[in-house]
Amino acid sequence: MSARKRFWSLVSVKQDEVGFTPQLDGRPIRLPQGHVLSVQSHALADAIADEWKSIAEGAAFTPEDLPLTRMAGTMIERVRPDLMAAREALFRFAVDDGLCYRAYGRDLEAHEHVFSWLNHHAVHPNVTDGLMPVEQSDAYYAAVRHLLAEQDEASLTVLGVLTQALGSLLLSLAVVSDGINEGQARSVACADEEHQLSVWGGDAELQQAIDRRAEDLRTAMNYLRLYRHV
Repeated sequence: MSARKRFWSLVSVKQDEVGFTPQLDGRPIRLPQGHVLSVQSHALADAIADEWKSIAEGAAFTPEDLPLTRMAGTMIERVRPDLMAAREALFRFAVDDGLCYRAYGRDLEAHEHVFSWLNHHAVHPNVTDGLMPVEQSDAYYAAVRHLLAEQDEASLTVLGVLTQALGSLLLSLAVVSDGINEGQARSVACADEEHQLSVWGGDAELQQAIDRRAEDLRTAMNYLRLYRHV
């Protein structure tokens, strides 16, 4: 997407009957489908406003510079209108979840924390050391659907980001539900890349992949914390 230049002078947050609405020069921010960007959390609205304030006067910017704004827009225009569709889209990742394929160098303690949390919620995935697809039981699929049914619009939005970034819906569910912490999630998700670095030494491309995952994880979890801080 082509960059735009900052066109506003003042950024503020207005509270009304809808919630908290970040504004540019007294006007609400309109999302691609025309909805007003408004959230229920004052903390999240302030953080979104801070993103827009951080763009220097006259500077070019893209949606990549506004990650919280982008996630709020996804929640409002894509997730909120059809929560069932959002859950179904995420469920498809459970069919061949990356966590079911053991990686070299995986942090065993973090790995066990993930599976302990999953087992507590009746999710018992079959795992393999190989590369061939693993078949899962009907009970496994039912338990995953139950977990997804418990997720609200913000959690579903964050799961959409994390499932892509971490390569696993199961791992993402565990961290979003506070079953594991962000450090453990990062350790499990980046095991393959970190193993390759330990074997082959410095690799800028691999390190960038690790850094991107860590940043996506940090941003997504920050969004969820802000959303929950009403």
